[in-house]
Amino acid sequence: MRKDFWKNPDLIFIVLPAAAALWALGAGLVFYPQSKKTWKQTETQYAEAQTLIGQILQIEPERLQFKEQGGQSAEFDYVTEVDRFTKELGISSGQYTLTVRQGIKQKGKMRRSADLAFKSVKVETAAGFLSAILARWPDLQCEQVSLEKIGSAKNEWNIKLRLIYFY
Repeated sequence: MRKDFWKNPDLIFIVLPAAAALWALGAGLVFYPQSKKTWKQTETQYAEAQTLIGQILQIEPERLQFKEQGGQSAEFDYVTEVDRFTKELGISSGQYTLTVRQGIKQKGKMRRSADLAFKSVKVETAAGFLSAILARWPDLQCEQVSLEKIGSAKNEWNIKLRLIYFY
């Protein structure tokens, strides 16, 4: 390659404007329509989310005041809540085991943890359980999830969850 390649007027007056024109053409024909399409999809998702939020608030308006109620968060009980949500999802009491640990103080807050093991359940059912209980109790967290497929069954799993509640 020649040392004076960059001093060649063909590069400055022909190649650089051609590259700029190609970029403008690509931006106008490819990037802009693609960003408009993405924007429309985002708007649609936002409208759907607003509708769902409205439905949730109509069905269960106390969720807004749930966290604000005094002393409510300290009344959380793993046994009661796990039993309630498993019954709602059709999980029998023989399909899960719950081990609750004593509360400890950590960073100025009390912390209680529990291990929950599901035997022979579908992933969708366990995900529905986890989603429902975490939505209901905002101070509850799922720290660990482990899945183990059961033999040759199509959608049967042993699932272990570690839940932590801060109050």
